[in-house]
Amino acid sequence: MSPTQALRRMETIQLPSELSGMVPREVRLTGGGIAVAVVAVAMAIGALVSAILMSVVFTRGDAQQQLRASEGITVQAEVAQVALQRGEHPRRIVTYRYEVDGRSYAGRAVLRQRDRREITQGGPIAIGYVRSHPEMSWLAGYEPPGFPLWVIPLTSASLFIGAAAIAWGVRRQWVLLSEGRVARARIIAYKKIRKDKHTAYRVNYEFQTLSGATHTGRYDSGRTPPAIGTMLPIVYHRDNPQWCAAYPLQLVRPSRGPRRY
Repeated sequence: MSPTQALRRMETIQLPSELSGMVPREVRLTGGGIAVAVVAVAMAIGALVSAILMSVVFTRGDAQQQLRASEGITVQAEVAQVALQRGEHPRRIVTYRYEVDGRSYAGRAVLRQRDRREITQGGPIAIGYVRSHPEMSWLAGYEPPGFPLWVIPLTSASLFIGAAAIAWGVRRQWVLLSEGRVARARIIAYKKIRKDKHTAYRVNYEFQTLSGATHTGRYDSGRTPPAIGTMLPIVYHRDNPQWCAAYPLQLVRPSRGPRRY
């Protein structure tokens, strides 16, 4: 086949038959679209569940802080053991014992690296405990921190925003395939890119709308793209041609007609 014949064949590429007919088209999710939708739902549920669980943790932590503030007592305990936590940043682990009303209790604390004070087994060490709950103890200067309140809205909002972004991406493709116009586009350029630690190709194409105006679009592909000048089918939004995508789409497909996935 001569270059002229190949070009003529590319120019007369047939548009997908399943995209012909009246709009809106019947559309359904692809396997990838279903997986993405499941992730979005899971993130939305996770946002709600995490907000509830972290609220419970915050409430309990706040109650314990108030208890330590109102009933905290400072005493001298006996160091039962000093161990070394191995790793890149080794720290000392102190186990201590103390008595309240004739009953023995034990506690444990991991010292900060900058805490260089001399602590020996059998020696005294200052601790605090709660009068009504003597089993609740802490090393002096190592009071348990409360759960930060700002983490709750930050975590939940991040999950909700992520879920909404995924849902919008699915919805965007759904509307585009359902209501968009079909056109022939010509590949005008492509280049290699790094995407998710893998090599991919960013392909640029141009097409004409019904009004005769020329627009450009692009898509990313994990495979080597066709040669420059190759024609391919695309769909574009009738009111905003900049909103376009190469066909077939990743997340949605026509409910009827030949499958292209």
